[in-house]
Amino acid sequence: MTRWGGLNRAPGRGERFFTIFVFLLSSASFASFMGGEETGKGALAIVMPALWSLIYLVAVILFRKHCGGFLDRLRRDKLLVFLVALAMISAFWSEEPGHTLQRSVALFGTTFFGVYFASRFSLVDQLRILSRVFLIGAVLSPIVVAVLPQYGIAGPEFGHAWQGIYGHKNGLGSAMALGTIAFTFRAVMDRKGSLRWWAAAGLSVGLLLLSHAATSLLACAVSLMTFTLAPILRRPLRRIIWAVVGMGALAVGAGLWALNNLQFVMSLLGRDQSFTGRTTVWMVSIAMITRRPWLGYGYNEFWPAYGSDMVAHLTGLAEMSHAILNLWLDLGLLGVLIFILQYSKSLWCAVVAVRNTKSVEWFWPLVFLVYLATVGLVESIVLQRNGLSWIVFTSVAIQVSFRAQRKVSTVASSAIAASFGMQNRLGFNGTGGS
Repeated sequence: MTRWGGLNRAPGRGERFFTIFVFLLSSASFASFMGGEETGKGALAIVMPALWSLIYLVAVILFRKHCGGFLDRLRRDKLLVFLVALAMISAFWSEEPGHTLQRSVALFGTTFFGVYFASRFSLVDQLRILSRVFLIGAVLSPIVVAVLPQYGIAGPEFGHAWQGIYGHKNGLGSAMALGTIAFTFRAVMDRKGSLRWWAAAGLSVGLLLLSHAATSLLACAVSLMTFTLAPILRRPLRRIIWAVVGMGALAVGAGLWALNNLQFVMSLLGRDQSFTGRTTVWMVSIAMITRRPWLGYGYNEFWPAYGSDMVAHLTGLAEMSHAILNLWLDLGLLGVLIFILQYSKSLWCAVVAVRNTKSVEWFWPLVFLVYLATVGLVESIVLQRNGLSWIVFTSVAIQVSFRAQRKVSTVASSAIAASFGMQNRLGFNGTGGS
């Protein structure tokens, strides 16, 4: 069975369209037409929460109909449960408990959809759906730029970078980075249709470059390198150790060279040594963390409440903190430790899955986790409510955890069967007599 609900009917066309729609919405598609980054204001402040509530209600109905065993799924990833629960409990020490609770409920819905996605669709189906989502964005973005450039191209403050159907150039960059990765998987998996997927990958790379999103470009390159090197993990352990030592030495050498030539490296990426002012924001974030280091300010409370205004007043910049700093501001050191443990567990299970399988699609969890870590160095994508990255992370965490549990169960069953076989060969009848 490739799906957990293998005895149930396979997802139909309507269910697939629904999932594609959710991913388009969660990746901020068509945000340019809804006010860009101002989607939380005006009538949309009422419409979007209502739409997401309806989406999660439909997901619950589909899950109950086709999957079941929600608590059984989550028992395998208690750390994920603790992290989401901590976000909800943080309303007790938040300065705006009502807003914090509302946002944490949306986070729970986002996490639930990730569980549904992992439970209902196999890894192959997941890659098919994601590739179609990003293909829609890759095809429509140039059309929007050509027909409606006021929506498809950012202003002079962003160097007239392309943003396509997304509300920000970084939105286009993130979508096309993941799109390039998904298209590469499809090209390798689907030999008959590989040409069109390589063409789609080429288109997404072009759009990624036009978005001027340096972080997404770097994350895409690192992820594709991981995809290329992942087969090494299927070799004997001794060869893996030598390969890791060799790649580690190259990485350390490249890192030292980059530090000694930081200005040149940043100029290649079109950035300055302050990461476009991000380092200043990070220092302010660290200073604010020291005021509430253990439990933070409450889930998604610091920046919307007063952080953005404070940082804008002090530095003239907007929120640009990275994943761990933002998580620390939200849920304190406790939340950071829980997430690091969950991420480490998922990464280990993903590596084990690569070693114990022969299918290309099992490279996807490892590649995505590497992508998430790379992007998280600069952008805040952890515990992102109604966000594509958190949906996929939840799905990957649940998928690799289930794969690891099934492997353990298989090994245990084999050991028991071997034990009974040995008893039979020795002449025992299994009831204690002989």
